[in-house]
Amino acid sequence: MAPFTNYNGNTFAAIARILVKKLDWEIDQEQIARNLAGHIVAGVASDEEVHAFRKFCEGLG
Repeated sequence: MAPFTNYNGNTFAAIARILVKKLDWEIDQEQIARNLAGHIVAGVASDEEVHAFRKFCEGLG
């Protein structure tokens, strides 16, 4: 539990953005996914953003 008590949502959002960047997508796809993933992980995403992220991910497969 200790590693998680010293970090806030912004830290985990930054990690999510880094992970998305490692996927080596086209720059526009990467930017969309990075921003949406960061908002979702930080817990500040609206329902519309979560829906957009799911739709975006479904379009990749």
